[in-house]
Amino acid sequence: MATPTHVQDLATACVASVKAVTGIELDYGHETLPLLDHYARSLFEDGREPPAQEILTLVAPMCGAYFGEVARRRFGTFRWHAPSDQYAQWRLEGERVFVYFNPIGVALEVLTEADAPGWNAHLELAARDQEAVKHAVELFGAVRESDYYSFAVRFETLDQVMEALAREAQRRHEEGREYGSDVYRRAYEERQSKAR
Repeated sequence: MATPTHVQDLATACVASVKAVTGIELDYGHETLPLLDHYARSLFEDGREPPAQEILTLVAPMCGAYFGEVARRRFGTFRWHAPSDQYAQWRLEGERVFVYFNPIGVALEVLTEADAPGWNAHLELAARDQEAVKHAVELFGAVRESDYYSFAVRFETLDQVMEALAREAQRRHEEGREYGSDVYRRAYEERQSKAR
């Protein structure tokens, strides 16, 4: 499924912004995420903090769209749910394994170095996969808090999770299963109602 135009426009704006600051052009490879982290940190040089509204309306959507596109292109099994200008509802949805998250929520957490409640930045999984994924991530080792709030480490974690989910699907003989948008809509709505 193609990337929605408004998502691609934000990701392209991120590429341009990072190039303006660093002189290097991002190419949507996961190897570029440390450069995106450098860009995010550069916004806070000399103790300056961008206004919260600026993060919410400009920087986080750009960085989140880029991060999401890196993940979508790398794994090839994600699709976007991205209602225009409703950033809190965005998510990448796994098509062959059940996993979803909001890349803009990830960007908010990286930019603010704090959890962003209500933004679904953390990976949401089926209950039956949680133990296997927890074990796979624990093998990855402990992460310092400063590293946790980085695009590169979030991607490495996602990589571990996707491998664990693929192993679980294979173990259950579900390699050909597909998860449609309706499955994620129901899961998302159920999670939102529990959070209220």
